[in-house]
Amino acid sequence: MAFVVLAGLHHASPFSPTNEVLVKSLPYILLPIVVFLGELFNQSRTSLAAILLLFSYHIIQTWLQSPLSVPFTKLAYTFLAVALPLNLIFIQRLPERRLMSRTSVFFLCAVLLQFIGTTFLIDAIASFDLTLVWQQYLISFPLISKLPVAIILLFIAVLTFHAMLIFKRNQPHDHALFISTLFSALTLTFFHYPMISSIAYSVLSLLLLTNLISCSHELAYIDQLTGIPGRRSLDTEIKHLGRTYSIAMIDIDHFKLFNDTYGHNTGDDVLRLVASILAKQSNNAKVYRYGGEEFTIIFKGRKQNDSMRYLEKIRKQVEAYPLKVQDHPKGEHSMDNDTVSTNITVSIGVSDNHKMDNPHSVFKAADQALYRAKSNGRNQVCQRLHS
Repeated sequence: MAFVVLAGLHHASPFSPTNEVLVKSLPYILLPIVVFLGELFNQSRTSLAAILLLFSYHIIQTWLQSPLSVPFTKLAYTFLAVALPLNLIFIQRLPERRLMSRTSVFFLCAVLLQFIGTTFLIDAIASFDLTLVWQQYLISFPLISKLPVAIILLFIAVLTFHAMLIFKRNQPHDHALFISTLFSALTLTFFHYPMISSIAYSVLSLLLLTNLISCSHELAYIDQLTGIPGRRSLDTEIKHLGRTYSIAMIDIDHFKLFNDTYGHNTGDDVLRLVASILAKQSNNAKVYRYGGEEFTIIFKGRKQNDSMRYLEKIRKQVEAYPLKVQDHPKGEHSMDNDTVSTNITVSIGVSDNHKMDNPHSVFKAADQALYRAKSNGRNQVCQRLHS
Protein backbone atom coordinates (compact mmCIF):
# COMPACT_ATOMS: atom_id res chain seq x y z
CA MET A 1 0.00 0.00 0.00
CA ALA A 2 2.85 2.39 0.85
CA PHE A 3 4.48 1.77 -2.54
CA VAL A 4 1.15 2.36 -4.28
CA VAL A 5 0.84 5.75 -2.55
CA LEU A 6 4.36 6.70 -3.63
CA ALA A 7 3.80 5.57 -7.19
CA GLY A 8 0.56 7.52 -7.32
CA LEU A 9 2.27 10.65 -6.05
CA HIS A 10 5.04 10.33 -8.61
CA HIS A 11 2.64 10.08 -11.55
CA ALA A 12 -0.26 12.15 -10.24
CA SER A 13 -1.41 15.31 -11.97
CA PRO A 14 -1.70 18.49 -9.87
CA PHE A 15 -4.92 18.71 -7.86
CA SER A 16 -7.50 21.32 -8.68
CA PRO A 17 -8.05 23.88 -5.87
CA THR A 18 -11.37 22.25 -4.92
CA ASN A 19 -9.90 18.73 -4.83
CA GLU A 20 -6.89 19.96 -2.90
CA VAL A 21 -9.09 21.41 -0.17
CA LEU A 22 -11.07 18.14 -0.04
CA VAL A 23 -7.96 15.96 0.24
CA LYS A 24 -6.49 18.21 2.94
CA SER A 25 -9.74 17.99 4.90
CA LEU A 26 -10.09 14.19 4.78
CA PRO A 27 -7.77 13.38 7.72
CA TYR A 28 -9.64 15.94 9.85
CA ILE A 29 -12.86 14.04 9.06
CA LEU A 30 -11.64 10.43 9.13
CA LEU A 31 -9.32 10.43 12.17
CA PRO A 32 -12.04 11.63 14.61
CA ILE A 33 -14.21 8.77 13.30
CA VAL A 34 -11.35 6.38 14.12
CA VAL A 35 -11.19 7.85 17.64
CA PHE A 36 -14.94 7.37 18.12
CA LEU A 37 -15.03 3.79 16.79
CA GLY A 38 -11.90 2.86 18.74
CA GLU A 39 -13.63 3.96 21.93
CA LEU A 40 -16.84 2.17 20.89
CA PHE A 41 -15.02 -1.12 20.24
CA ASN A 42 -12.82 -0.81 23.35
CA GLN A 43 -9.67 -0.23 21.27
CA SER A 44 -8.30 2.75 23.18
CA ARG A 45 -4.75 2.32 21.86
CA THR A 46 -6.06 2.76 18.32
CA SER A 47 -7.99 5.85 19.50
CA LEU A 48 -4.88 7.29 21.15
CA ALA A 49 -2.85 6.67 17.99
CA ALA A 50 -5.55 8.46 15.95
CA ILE A 51 -5.48 11.45 18.32
CA LEU A 52 -1.67 11.57 18.09
CA LEU A 53 -1.84 11.40 14.29
CA LEU A 54 -4.52 14.08 14.15
CA PHE A 55 -2.31 16.33 16.28
CA SER A 56 0.74 15.63 14.12
CA TYR A 57 -1.24 16.28 10.92
CA HIS A 58 -2.37 19.62 12.31
CA ILE A 59 1.27 20.48 13.10
CA ILE A 60 2.26 19.61 9.53
CA GLN A 61 -0.51 21.73 8.05
CA THR A 62 0.14 24.77 10.25
CA TRP A 63 3.88 24.71 11.06
CA LEU A 64 5.53 22.88 8.19
CA GLN A 65 4.15 24.62 5.11
CA SER A 66 7.21 26.86 4.64
CA PRO A 67 10.44 25.52 3.05
CA LEU A 68 12.67 23.31 5.22
CA SER A 69 15.50 25.78 4.61
CA VAL A 70 13.79 27.99 7.21
CA PRO A 71 15.47 27.08 10.57
CA PHE A 72 12.24 27.04 12.61
CA THR A 73 10.49 24.76 10.09
CA LYS A 74 13.45 22.39 9.82
CA LEU A 75 13.69 22.04 13.60
CA ALA A 76 9.93 21.46 13.95
CA TYR A 77 10.09 18.84 11.17
CA THR A 78 12.98 17.04 12.88
CA PHE A 79 11.44 17.09 16.36
CA LEU A 80 8.14 15.78 14.99
CA ALA A 81 9.93 12.94 13.17
CA VAL A 82 11.58 11.87 16.44
CA ALA A 83 8.57 12.31 18.74
CA LEU A 84 5.98 10.55 16.55
CA PRO A 85 7.49 7.01 16.42
CA LEU A 86 8.56 7.17 20.09
CA ASN A 87 5.04 8.10 21.21
CA LEU A 88 3.56 5.32 19.06
CA ILE A 89 5.84 2.86 20.87
CA PHE A 90 4.72 4.31 24.20
CA ILE A 91 1.08 3.68 23.23
CA GLN A 92 2.01 0.03 22.69
CA ARG A 93 2.98 -0.20 26.36
CA LEU A 94 -0.27 1.29 27.67
CA PRO A 95 -3.07 -0.95 29.02
CA GLU A 96 -6.35 -1.16 27.12
CA ARG A 97 -8.46 1.41 28.94
CA ARG A 98 -11.13 3.95 28.07
CA LEU A 99 -10.03 7.35 26.74
CA MET A 100 -11.14 9.06 29.93
CA SER A 101 -9.15 6.66 32.12
CA ARG A 102 -6.27 8.04 34.16
CA THR A 103 -3.69 6.27 31.98
CA SER A 104 -5.02 7.70 28.71
CA VAL A 105 -5.45 11.20 30.12
CA PHE A 106 -1.88 11.05 31.48
CA PHE A 107 -0.57 10.10 28.02
CA LEU A 108 -2.47 12.91 26.27
CA CYS A 109 -1.23 15.42 28.86
CA ALA A 110 2.31 14.15 28.29
CA VAL A 111 1.92 14.73 24.54
CA LEU A 112 0.64 18.26 25.17
CA LEU A 113 3.60 18.98 27.47
CA GLN A 114 5.96 17.66 24.78
CA PHE A 115 4.41 20.08 22.31
CA ILE A 116 4.70 23.06 24.67
CA GLY A 117 8.26 22.21 25.69
CA THR A 118 9.34 21.65 22.08
CA THR A 119 7.83 24.97 21.02
CA PHE A 120 9.88 26.85 23.61
CA LEU A 121 13.01 24.84 22.75
CA ILE A 122 12.71 25.53 19.01
CA ASP A 123 12.16 29.25 19.66
CA ALA A 124 15.27 29.25 21.84
CA ILE A 125 17.64 27.52 19.42
CA ALA A 126 16.28 28.55 15.99
CA SER A 127 18.47 31.65 15.94
CA PHE A 128 21.71 29.67 16.47
CA ASP A 129 23.89 28.42 13.62
CA LEU A 130 23.31 24.64 13.62
CA THR A 131 25.19 23.89 10.40
CA LEU A 132 27.69 21.65 12.22
CA VAL A 133 24.90 19.61 13.79
CA TRP A 134 23.18 19.02 10.43
CA GLN A 135 26.44 18.17 8.64
CA GLN A 136 28.03 15.86 11.24
CA TYR A 137 25.25 14.35 13.34
CA LEU A 138 21.98 14.66 11.44
CA ILE A 139 23.21 13.81 7.96
CA SER A 140 20.66 13.48 5.18
CA PHE A 141 20.74 12.73 1.48
CA PRO A 142 18.52 15.46 -0.01
CA LEU A 143 18.11 13.71 -3.37
CA ILE A 144 16.36 10.85 -1.53
CA SER A 145 14.90 12.45 1.58
CA LYS A 146 15.21 15.58 3.71
CA LEU A 147 14.93 13.43 6.82
CA PRO A 148 18.22 12.68 8.63
CA VAL A 149 19.46 9.10 8.16
CA ALA A 150 19.49 8.55 11.93
CA ILE A 151 15.76 9.27 12.15
CA ILE A 152 14.99 7.03 9.16
CA LEU A 153 16.81 4.25 11.03
CA LEU A 154 14.69 5.04 14.10
CA PHE A 155 11.53 4.60 12.02
CA ILE A 156 12.84 1.28 10.66
CA ALA A 157 13.60 0.06 14.20
CA VAL A 158 10.12 1.03 15.46
CA LEU A 159 8.46 -0.59 12.43
CA THR A 160 10.43 -3.78 13.08
CA PHE A 161 9.29 -3.74 16.72
CA HIS A 162 5.63 -3.42 15.76
CA ALA A 163 6.01 -6.11 13.05
CA MET A 164 7.49 -8.53 15.59
CA LEU A 165 4.52 -7.97 17.89
CA ILE A 166 2.15 -8.70 15.00
CA PHE A 167 3.89 -12.03 14.36
CA LYS A 168 4.00 -12.81 18.09
CA ARG A 169 0.42 -12.03 19.19
CA ASN A 170 -1.43 -10.46 16.23
CA GLN A 171 -3.68 -8.11 18.21
CA PRO A 172 -5.78 -5.42 16.44
CA HIS A 173 -3.87 -2.55 18.06
CA ASP A 174 -0.56 -4.08 16.86
CA HIS A 175 -1.77 -3.68 13.28
CA ALA A 176 -3.04 -0.16 13.99
CA LEU A 177 0.28 1.00 15.45
CA PHE A 178 2.28 -0.63 12.63
CA ILE A 179 0.11 1.13 10.03
CA SER A 180 0.41 4.44 11.91
CA THR A 181 4.20 4.20 12.08
CA LEU A 182 4.53 3.12 8.45
CA PHE A 183 2.52 6.00 7.02
CA SER A 184 4.10 8.51 9.40
CA ALA A 185 7.49 7.37 8.12
CA LEU A 186 6.23 7.58 4.54
CA THR A 187 4.99 11.14 5.09
CA LEU A 188 8.12 12.48 6.76
CA THR A 189 10.66 10.59 4.65
CA PHE A 190 9.15 11.75 1.34
CA PHE A 191 8.11 15.15 2.61
CA HIS A 192 9.27 16.82 -0.62
CA TYR A 193 6.32 15.32 -2.54
CA PRO A 194 3.39 17.77 -2.84
CA MET A 195 0.32 16.74 -0.80
CA ILE A 196 2.18 13.76 0.71
CA SER A 197 0.85 14.35 4.23
CA SER A 198 -2.79 14.71 3.15
CA ILE A 199 -2.76 11.66 0.87
CA ALA A 200 -0.76 9.43 3.24
CA TYR A 201 -2.84 10.40 6.28
CA SER A 202 -6.09 9.87 4.36
CA VAL A 203 -5.01 6.36 3.33
CA LEU A 204 -3.78 5.72 6.86
CA SER A 205 -7.17 6.77 8.29
CA LEU A 206 -9.02 4.43 5.92
CA LEU A 207 -6.76 1.53 6.89
CA LEU A 208 -7.34 2.22 10.58
CA LEU A 209 -11.10 2.26 9.96
CA THR A 210 -10.83 -1.06 8.10
CA ASN A 211 -8.84 -2.52 10.98
CA LEU A 212 -11.49 -1.40 13.50
CA ILE A 213 -14.34 -2.83 11.41
CA SER A 214 -12.47 -6.13 11.20
CA CYS A 215 -11.96 -5.98 14.96
CA SER A 216 -15.69 -5.40 15.52
CA HIS A 217 -16.43 -8.48 13.40
CA GLU A 218 -14.11 -10.56 15.59
CA LEU A 219 -15.72 -9.20 18.76
CA ALA A 220 -19.12 -10.24 17.42
CA TYR A 221 -18.26 -13.62 15.93
CA ILE A 222 -15.07 -14.90 17.60
CA ASP A 223 -15.02 -16.10 21.20
CA GLN A 224 -12.35 -13.97 22.88
CA LEU A 225 -11.27 -16.60 25.42
CA THR A 226 -10.76 -19.59 23.12
CA GLY A 227 -10.17 -17.87 19.77
CA ILE A 228 -12.71 -20.05 17.94
CA PRO A 229 -16.08 -18.91 16.50
CA GLY A 230 -18.76 -18.25 19.11
CA ARG A 231 -22.51 -18.60 19.42
CA ARG A 232 -23.33 -15.82 16.96
CA SER A 233 -21.22 -17.50 14.27
CA LEU A 234 -23.03 -20.76 14.99
CA ASP A 235 -26.44 -19.08 14.66
CA THR A 236 -25.36 -17.78 11.24
CA GLU A 237 -23.90 -21.13 10.12
CA ILE A 238 -27.00 -23.22 10.84
CA LYS A 239 -28.84 -21.31 8.12
CA HIS A 240 -26.53 -22.85 5.49
CA LEU A 241 -26.08 -26.50 6.45
CA GLY A 242 -27.12 -28.26 3.24
CA ARG A 243 -29.07 -31.47 2.77
CA THR A 244 -26.99 -33.80 4.96
CA TYR A 245 -25.16 -32.88 8.16
CA SER A 246 -24.53 -33.96 11.72
CA ILE A 247 -24.11 -31.88 14.87
CA ALA A 248 -22.03 -32.86 17.89
CA MET A 249 -22.35 -31.33 21.36
CA ILE A 250 -19.27 -31.58 23.61
CA ASP A 251 -19.29 -30.95 27.36
CA ILE A 252 -16.26 -30.92 29.69
CA ASP A 253 -16.92 -33.40 32.50
CA HIS A 254 -17.16 -32.02 36.07
CA PHE A 255 -15.98 -28.60 34.88
CA LYS A 256 -17.64 -26.67 37.72
CA LEU A 257 -15.91 -28.86 40.31
CA PHE A 258 -12.60 -28.44 38.46
CA ASN A 259 -13.10 -24.66 38.40
CA ASP A 260 -13.90 -24.52 42.13
CA THR A 261 -10.90 -26.71 42.98
CA TYR A 262 -8.16 -25.16 40.86
CA GLY A 263 -9.42 -21.63 40.20
CA HIS A 264 -10.96 -19.75 37.28
CA ASN A 265 -7.62 -19.03 35.58
CA THR A 266 -6.92 -22.76 35.33
CA GLY A 267 -10.51 -23.28 34.16
CA ASP A 268 -9.91 -20.78 31.36
CA ASP A 269 -6.74 -22.67 30.39
CA VAL A 270 -8.79 -25.89 30.17
CA LEU A 271 -11.35 -24.22 27.89
CA ARG A 272 -8.55 -22.98 25.61
CA LEU A 273 -6.95 -26.44 25.59
CA VAL A 274 -10.17 -28.23 24.64
CA ALA A 275 -10.92 -25.64 21.93
CA SER A 276 -7.44 -26.15 20.49
CA ILE A 277 -7.82 -29.94 20.39
CA LEU A 278 -11.26 -29.68 18.79
CA ALA A 279 -10.01 -27.29 16.11
CA LYS A 280 -7.04 -29.50 15.23
CA GLN A 281 -8.82 -32.85 15.21
CA SER A 282 -12.19 -32.03 13.68
CA ASN A 283 -11.09 -32.95 10.12
CA ASN A 284 -12.40 -29.83 8.33
CA ALA A 285 -15.59 -29.73 10.39
CA LYS A 286 -16.52 -26.37 11.96
CA VAL A 287 -15.98 -25.92 15.70
CA TYR A 288 -17.82 -23.39 17.89
CA ARG A 289 -17.95 -22.47 21.54
CA TYR A 290 -21.61 -22.99 22.40
CA GLY A 291 -21.36 -21.41 25.84
CA GLY A 292 -19.79 -22.11 29.22
CA GLU A 293 -17.97 -25.45 29.00
CA GLU A 294 -19.95 -26.65 25.96
CA PHE A 295 -18.71 -26.78 22.38
CA THR A 296 -20.39 -27.63 19.09
CA ILE A 297 -19.01 -29.29 15.96
CA ILE A 298 -20.89 -29.24 12.66
CA PHE A 299 -20.04 -31.94 10.10
CA LYS A 300 -21.45 -30.93 6.71
CA GLY A 301 -22.19 -33.73 4.26
CA ARG A 302 -21.74 -36.45 6.91
CA LYS A 303 -24.12 -38.66 8.79
CA GLN A 304 -23.52 -39.35 12.47
CA ASN A 305 -21.88 -42.74 11.83
CA ASP A 306 -19.28 -41.01 9.62
CA SER A 307 -18.55 -38.48 12.39
CA MET A 308 -18.13 -41.01 15.19
CA ARG A 309 -14.48 -41.91 14.56
CA TYR A 310 -13.43 -38.25 14.56
CA LEU A 311 -15.34 -37.61 17.78
CA GLU A 312 -13.83 -40.70 19.40
CA LYS A 313 -10.37 -39.48 18.41
CA ILE A 314 -11.10 -36.13 20.03
CA ARG A 315 -12.35 -37.80 23.22
CA LYS A 316 -9.21 -39.94 23.51
CA GLN A 317 -6.85 -37.03 22.88
CA VAL A 318 -8.51 -34.86 25.54
CA GLU A 319 -8.39 -37.76 28.03
CA ALA A 320 -4.71 -38.46 27.32
CA TYR A 321 -3.53 -34.85 27.67
CA PRO A 322 -1.40 -34.44 30.86
CA LEU A 323 -2.59 -31.26 32.54
CA LYS A 324 -0.32 -29.53 35.09
CA VAL A 325 -2.25 -27.47 37.65
CA GLN A 326 -1.70 -25.82 41.04
CA ASP A 327 -3.03 -28.05 43.82
CA HIS A 328 -5.69 -26.17 45.84
CA PRO A 329 -4.46 -22.63 45.17
CA LYS A 330 -4.53 -20.26 48.14
CA GLY A 331 -5.01 -17.23 45.90
CA GLU A 332 -4.78 -16.08 42.33
CA HIS A 333 -1.13 -15.06 42.69
CA SER A 334 0.07 -17.56 45.29
CA MET A 335 3.55 -18.92 44.56
CA ASP A 336 3.76 -21.74 47.17
CA ASN A 337 1.30 -24.27 45.75
CA ASP A 338 2.27 -27.77 44.70
CA THR A 339 1.95 -28.63 41.01
CA VAL A 340 0.01 -31.80 40.30
CA SER A 341 -0.84 -33.70 37.13
CA THR A 342 -4.45 -34.40 36.32
CA ASN A 343 -6.60 -35.22 33.32
CA ILE A 344 -9.83 -33.88 31.95
CA THR A 345 -12.44 -35.75 29.97
CA VAL A 346 -15.35 -34.81 27.72
CA SER A 347 -18.73 -36.30 27.01
CA ILE A 348 -20.08 -36.06 23.46
CA GLY A 349 -23.50 -36.43 21.89
CA VAL A 350 -24.05 -36.43 18.13
CA SER A 351 -27.05 -36.48 15.81
CA ASP A 352 -27.57 -36.16 12.09
CA ASN A 353 -30.59 -34.66 10.34
CA HIS A 354 -32.07 -37.98 9.20
CA LYS A 355 -35.88 -37.55 9.26
CA MET A 356 -35.54 -34.10 10.81
CA ASP A 357 -36.63 -30.95 9.03
CA ASN A 358 -34.79 -28.23 10.97
CA PRO A 359 -31.42 -27.75 12.74
CA HIS A 360 -33.02 -26.99 16.11
CA SER A 361 -34.43 -30.52 16.24
CA VAL A 362 -30.98 -31.90 15.44
CA PHE A 363 -29.46 -29.78 18.22
CA LYS A 364 -32.05 -31.13 20.63
CA ALA A 365 -31.32 -34.72 19.58
CA ALA A 366 -27.56 -34.17 19.96
CA ASP A 367 -28.15 -32.66 23.39
CA GLN A 368 -30.21 -35.71 24.41
CA ALA A 369 -27.37 -37.98 23.21
CA LEU A 370 -24.95 -35.88 25.28
CA TYR A 371 -27.19 -36.27 28.35
CA ARG A 372 -27.15 -40.04 27.79
CA ALA A 373 -23.33 -40.02 27.57
CA LYS A 374 -23.12 -38.20 30.90
CA SER A 375 -25.73 -40.46 32.53
CA ASN A 376 -23.82 -43.55 31.38
CA GLY A 377 -20.67 -42.49 33.23
CA ARG A 378 -19.21 -39.62 31.13
CA ASN A 379 -16.04 -39.70 28.98
CA GLN A 380 -17.81 -41.33 26.03
CA VAL A 381 -19.49 -40.58 22.71
CA CYS A 382 -23.19 -41.34 22.25
CA GLN A 383 -25.18 -40.93 19.07
CA ARG A 384 -28.83 -40.31 18.49
CA LEU A 385 -30.90 -43.47 18.41
CA HIS A 386 -32.81 -43.52 15.14
CA SER A 387 -36.42 -44.63 15.43
